[in-house]
Amino acid sequence: MAGLRKSRWAAMAIAAAGLSGVSGTPSARAAQPVLQAEQSTVATLPTMSSHWFLPATGSESYTLYNGDTAQILGTLPGDLISNAAFSPDGKTFYVAVTMWARGDHGPREDFLRAYDAHTLALVKEIELPPRALAVYKIQNMDLSQDGHWAYIFDMSPATGITVIDLKAGKVVRTVDTPGCALVFPWKSGGLSSLCGDGSLTNVAVDASGAAKVSHVAPFFDANNDPVFEQSPIDRHAGIAFFITYTGKVFETSLGATPTIGTPWTLSAAAGQPVATTGVQDVAWRPGGKEPFAYQRATRQLYALMHMGTYWTHKREGNEIWVYDTTAHTLLRRIALPADCVGIAVSQDQHPLLYALTGEGKAFVMDAASGKVLHTIDARIGGIALTPDL
Repeated sequence: MAGLRKSRWAAMAIAAAGLSGVSGTPSARAAQPVLQAEQSTVATLPTMSSHWFLPATGSESYTLYNGDTAQILGTLPGDLISNAAFSPDGKTFYVAVTMWARGDHGPREDFLRAYDAHTLALVKEIELPPRALAVYKIQNMDLSQDGHWAYIFDMSPATGITVIDLKAGKVVRTVDTPGCALVFPWKSGGLSSLCGDGSLTNVAVDASGAAKVSHVAPFFDANNDPVFEQSPIDRHAGIAFFITYTGKVFETSLGATPTIGTPWTLSAAAGQPVATTGVQDVAWRPGGKEPFAYQRATRQLYALMHMGTYWTHKREGNEIWVYDTTAHTLLRRIALPADCVGIAVSQDQHPLLYALTGEGKAFVMDAASGKVLHTIDARIGGIALTPDL
């Protein structure tokens, strides 16, 4: 045993000596890699593309994606039921946030933050009166088409709209809109809000920020066939498509005196039996968290559809139906690879269509063919924003 131990230590000594000899040669020392000093850099984003999209969870940070590649471009901080918006010129992201000094209690602060779209650096922070905090909706906040004003729905404690001068970086006023909520911007000069009696409140905002309020008579039955709060708009044309739970479409030219068109129905335009308010009436109906999208270049309306009875307006959809809003006809039906709760569409000549599930998956599709181009697995809340450049 002693001889074995002696030979083992001898072998280890020889090996160590050999390694020491090799590492000590000039050629071996020269062959070792030279570590480079780390260089600190700050990446910047390219000019905003119509194919960027921003899924919203309503409670956490926002992750910005490139729809062409499905790659992550960056993230923006969020908070409890924060709202985001792209500026019309594509140079700024706006995020409205609410926070408490002790996390979930204590003194409350509300801010509108402006982030540079190239660097994602915080460039401005505007103090706000209390925002409305209930269910996340895109329509809680929007911008005027010229990028001068931001409109934020608030409750302090009555419902109203806070008007922010983005150029001056300050709140101008809060306009009371009792019984009415959400933001539907006009082509220029103001916004409208949906009211609980089936009417619209219209807020004209002049160049100084002064506001004048007007009302129109009820045009839908708020008790029996309400309008979706997520009804889409075309702010370039100043048109809203107010859509009811049974699929009636009221095309409305927004303004101080809105023009509300004769309604047409999604089901009839598709050659289907008209959906009714009967609780036993199974029919094709729109539904979801964000069930509509409008593509202004083609004047096409996208609706997330499912088979169900009345009051299934929050149900996931398994098809997207695409309509010609001029002829009131169905153009195509797109079968989805999974049930989805929200849709969005890009605003360019070759649009991308986004369909989001309730489990954090997004399908990026060619809007013309419905072909799935990319599938993204992430923490996505079923609602997405797209630039309106």
